[in-house]
Amino acid sequence: MPAPRIASSNHASFDPAMSESRTPRPLDAMGVAGMILCCALWGANAVAVKYANGVGGLPPVGCAALRFLLCLPFVAWGCLRDGGAADVKVPRKYWWLLLVHGTLAAIQIATYNWGTSHSEAGRSSVFINVHPLITVLLAWLLLGEHLGGRGWVGLGCAVTGVAVILHRQLTTGGGLEGDLVVLFSGVVFAVQTIAQKLTFPLIPPRALLLIQTAIALPIAALGGWLIEGFDDYHFTLATTLGLLYQAFAVSGVCFIVWFGLLNRYEAGRLATIAFLTPVFGLSAANLMRGDPLTPPILVGGCLVGLGIYLVASRRPPTAGVVENSRS
Repeated sequence: MPAPRIASSNHASFDPAMSESRTPRPLDAMGVAGMILCCALWGANAVAVKYANGVGGLPPVGCAALRFLLCLPFVAWGCLRDGGAADVKVPRKYWWLLLVHGTLAAIQIATYNWGTSHSEAGRSSVFINVHPLITVLLAWLLLGEHLGGRGWVGLGCAVTGVAVILHRQLTTGGGLEGDLVVLFSGVVFAVQTIAQKLTFPLIPPRALLLIQTAIALPIAALGGWLIEGFDDYHFTLATTLGLLYQAFAVSGVCFIVWFGLLNRYEAGRLATIAFLTPVFGLSAANLMRGDPLTPPILVGGCLVGLGIYLVASRRPPTAGVVENSRS
């Protein structure tokens, strides 16, 4: 018997990318392309955060609130442009889930901003990517998703590639305090990924994206007021461009694409491809901040590419496994 659809009769007229059945499809060219786009946008995000939250810029937690504020109209347009308010109507019994997701979103962005502002852009783009490893493990434990032998080899190649690229950065420079906070943000990101996957059968993706953004805004604003106050907001060209990139490129375009991908493909497979993010992050740091490109970066990039091929070309899990994991 086919798996039930995520969209119910109360949530009609969804985008194709956000209205697939709960049975995950094999990772195809469209899925890989979508994840590469997300990885590129995410990778440059660390550089944008450094510009926005640099010396004489914006306080990190308050910047997270501004990011949610600016991206909210864009996200609302993307979620409401076809069916209107009916598309984001959520039964009262699931409101507590919306509060959980909004809180996780606020914590993840705020801690990432704070940690990145106290570390280096290249290091931050790597440390945030503990989330694919944790996502794979949580997907295996909670969702019954399996990478298989070929997939695990691909994951190992990706991890090795990242390690090769960042060996020098991981052993020299950067503040430990900031690194640990970014690592914590990566853990929260992984929990978010699994929580979103588990919530999709109850709350449609576009409704979850819009409402969690609206809830995260006051939470981040309250946190910024309590932790940082309102006296240290300095808007320069660099801080403004960094903030706009976070709001529109990442929180807008990237997360709309990400929710569609997460609804269509297995979380574990997507998480493996997300290891491209530090490659793009280091490239953006080189182009915009003058960080050198070294042979380890080129070798690591090849290993990451091999990992993507192995994961994308492996055989999908059997229907029985998928159905059992979602029964």
